Amino acid sequence: MALTLWRGPQTRRGRILARAAFYSLALFLAIPCSFSQILIESHRQATDPAPWGYEEVHPVAEGLRLRAWLRPGRPERAAVVAVHGLADSLESLTGAGDAYGRRGHSVLLLDLRAHGGSEGRYTTLGGREREDVRSAMALLKERGLASAGFILSGVSMGAVAVIRAAADRDDVRVVIAEAPFDSYRGTVKHHARLRFGLPAWVPLIPIAVAIAEWRAGFDADEVDAVAAARRVKAPLLAIVDGNDPRMPEAVVRRVYDAHPGPKKLWIAAGVDHAGAPLRPDYWATVLGFLDGSRL
Repeated sequence: MALTLWRGPQTRRGRILARAAFYSLALFLAIPCSFSQILIESHRQATDPAPWGYEEVHPVAEGLRLRAWLRPGRPERAAVVAVHGLADSLESLTGAGDAYGRRGHSVLLLDLRAHGGSEGRYTTLGGREREDVRSAMALLKERGLASAGFILSGVSMGAVAVIRAAADRDDVRVVIAEAPFDSYRGTVKHHARLRFGLPAWVPLIPIAVAIAEWRAGFDADEVDAVAAARRVKAPLLAIVDGNDPRMPEAVVRRVYDAHPGPKKLWIAAGVDHAGAPLRPDYWATVLGFLDGSRL
């Protein structure tokens, strides 16, 4: 019996329809899959040993072993949990750790999942990372270093994670949030336009988000810093990086306006994304806010 190989559509119309089906599949599946990978990819950086005065510790969040550096302080001071932004690591936070440490605070600098030396395959832009922050808080409590409560400090994705971790809690004393975005879907749309020129109505964006949710196991609608800020009982210091196109003032103000107070909005003029600590008046602003909050 002769073997006949399938050679595809033989008519011109059939070939056109086959090409249309192929390109449609590429447009509505392959491209969103690639975009979803950008949203959830891990960011590994070289790690350093803990410097003098710090101990490397390993909180566990949802089964993931995280890397953190701990500097014990005085029990009457609130303990600080400080977290980085996307594609960064705790090494960038040592200056902050030293500043808080000199003030007597216990400090825990945390690598969020899929960053630095922490385990994890996926990042969720502050979604599952909320549990990373809460695991760091739990470790400080276990060590007896958080009897005076917590100061939660974060940058960008880390800012969203700490705002969400602080929601509905009575043991958080202050939240310091530099360059938080308003919502997951909102920031993905904003960055799709900023980086790729895609308008918000393009269907590739919600498809990519849905694929990211499925792959990384989170709900994008829950990653909402505006909704979380309404439920934060502690004072909020919201910081705008003045020249930041990624999280401009209008975006940070949505988070700030949602918070019931007490609160302060500081615009760090002349700096780009995550650049506020480079300003000479950064620590005067931050520590002044803590003083005003009686911390």
